[in-house]
Amino acid sequence: MKRPVDLIMFDLDGTVADTGHDLADSVNFTRANFDLAPLAEEMVYAHVGRGVEHLLQQTLPERNGDPLRDIMRVFLEHYEQHLLDKTVLYPGVLDVLAYFQGKRRVIVSNKIHRLTEAVLRGLRVEGQFDAIFGGDSATEKKPHPALLVMTLKRFNVAAPRALMVGDGDIDVEAGKRAAVMTCGVTYGLGDRGQLIAAQPDVLIEHLSELPNHFY
Repeated sequence: MKRPVDLIMFDLDGTVADTGHDLADSVNFTRANFDLAPLAEEMVYAHVGRGVEHLLQQTLPERNGDPLRDIMRVFLEHYEQHLLDKTVLYPGVLDVLAYFQGKRRVIVSNKIHRLTEAVLRGLRVEGQFDAIFGGDSATEKKPHPALLVMTLKRFNVAAPRALMVGDGDIDVEAGKRAAVMTCGVTYGLGDRGQLIAAQPDVLIEHLSELPNHFY
């Protein structure tokens, strides 16, 4: 049975946009800068979604005492110049946004806000969203519910009428902690097994299936 929804919160990386290649390229540029061998892209994908600090801590564990701020500076300088080299929207995104055009549509990402906006602007979908929130838009990142709770308050929407859509178990956890409905997408960068184990209310293979479950 289809469920009514007034507000849809979308994750960015691995849900709306396939950002994995550009993130992996910037991670490997950073590793090269610190004389480290490149990682396979899939190893980088495993750490996408929890914010840049987590990504770099996990993909440069051998950094030999180099301060994280120095590593972040190298990564961010490269990524900001190359974040649209290979990044594309996933199939069905534009159709789904059009289908739900009468609803509040918001990006809720752990990515730094300015980078989140830059990706969406470059993909020409920035104007499709009523708000864009990044990992630095609230006091805590997902899986903490702070970003989602802030969004609910911003648009005065009751939690049972809101939905969190994401490719990661952290999106589902954040949604459950905020008491909103959750939808996991299996096509993204997140680990499929962990996503299923998180038990989202709905699990879909393609974003185009979203209107089959919500209206």
